[in-house]
Parts: sequence; structure tokens; C-alpha cells
Amino acid sequence: MTELGWAQRSSVSIRAACAALIAAGFLQLIDARISGSSIGMFSTLALMVWAVPLVPLIAILTERLRKTPVSPVLAKSVSIAVLLSGLLLTLIVAGFASPKSGLMVMFNGGALSLGAAASLLFLGGKGLGPFAARAALSGMAVASVAALWSILSAVMVVGHANRLAAGAPFCIAHHGPSSQVQSIWDLRGFSFFTIDSGYKLNSGWYFHGVMIVDKDDGRQYFNWSPRRMQFDRIEHPGRFIAPLHNVCEPSLEFWSEL
Repeated sequence: MTELGWAQRSSVSIRAACAALIAAGFLQLIDARISGSSIGMFSTLALMVWAVPLVPLIAILTERLRKTPVSPVLAKSVSIAVLLSGLLLTLIVAGFASPKSGLMVMFNGGALSLGAAASLLFLGGKGLGPFAARAALSGMAVASVAALWSILSAVMVVGHANRLAAGAPFCIAHHGPSSQVQSIWDLRGFSFFTIDSGYKLNSGWYFHGVMIVDKDDGRQYFNWSPRRMQFDRIEHPGRFIAPLHNVCEPSLEFWSEL
């Protein structure tokens, strides 16, 4: 195998690994309301947004199946369109979220938009030029680092929850909207946060995630902080409009029940 051929194969392998990492870090469980609804403009748009984390994998597969690269002009045009659309949608969603949730939305949507757009740039092959090639590599790198953070966040959640519980019954749940986590998949950084706003009129205060522990001296409540990567004690859980006491029921077998 020539040195050039080896380098090309290595590049594809690295990008494939990054694409798989992006899918693992960003892809969400599909909403039953979307999958079960009739085909329409909203459901189609929602499915397209849901599938964005798979774009890098689809781009790699397309590149391998095609005998010739896509026109560099077409690759750049589609890439720019995907990036701008993704950033615009991110800004819209962030505008309806609370200020702190908005930062997470921007991090999530911005990194994912970069990764998807960058992966499409590679379809242009050698005709991209050095600047576009560097931009594509940078975009994939940013998205991959963000995806790795998302996955490692689940590890941090599990570790800190076990230390806080110290053998006592506990449970972990989303707060806005309220629902018990169904699997470790739900604890990734880009899954274990809320976009529900607690700052708007007639709205309660929503935490990214809630942990309830049944201690000998009573129940203790904690909220997950993505920035600090830890659970923080909620000192006065009864003061919040959005209830905390009924988001989940503590159990000694919480992990095995997922």
C-alpha cells in the first residue's frame, strides 16, 4: 500500500470513528409523539432534526459508495446551508429556554451543526482546497469533543449519584418535563438537561435533573449541574412551583430497574 493510500484510509477511519462518537453523544431517543403521528410538515421537520447526529455516518457511507466525489461547489453549498439552518434553529430554541438552559442549547446545537456541516464538506474530495479541508477537520473535531463530553457526563452522574446515596434508596429523574430516567442513555450530557423555562410568567423553576435520596433523617433532593458536573443539594424543595417530591420514587435497585 502506498503512503498516500494509507493516509487516505487512515483519514476515513478517523472520520468514521468521530462520526460514530457524534452519533453516540448527540442522538436522542425518538419522541413517541413524532413517531406515532401522521406524516406532516411538523413531524417531517422533527424527524429531520432528530436524524442530524446520523449525518456524519451517512456522509461517510455515501463517500465510500460513490466512485467519484461530489462537486466541491455542491458540497460547500450544502454544508453552508446545513450549518446556517442548524444555527438558526438553535437560536430559536435557545430563545424559548431559560438563560442557563440557553447556554446548553447553544453548546448542543452549535457543536452538532458544525459536525454535520463539516462531514458534508468531505464529500467534495480533493477539490475542496486547503481552507475548506481545515474547516471540515475543525468542525468534526469540535463536534467529537462535545460528544465525548456528553458521554462522559453519564459516567459522572452515575459515580456522583452512588457516592451521595451511599447505599440508601434513590432515584434520578428529568424535572422539566417530569419523568424518571429510563436508561443510562438518558444521563448523557445532551440528554440530561431541560429547555423548559422557569423564568417566564406562570411557570415553575425547572432543574436539569433531580435526584431523590431516602436518608435515615428524611428525603434529600439534589439537582444536576452540567457546568459543575455534580449534584447540588436543594435546601428548600417545597418552595418551587414545579413539584419535586413526585418526579420519581427512590429504590435500592434503581440501576438494575433501568
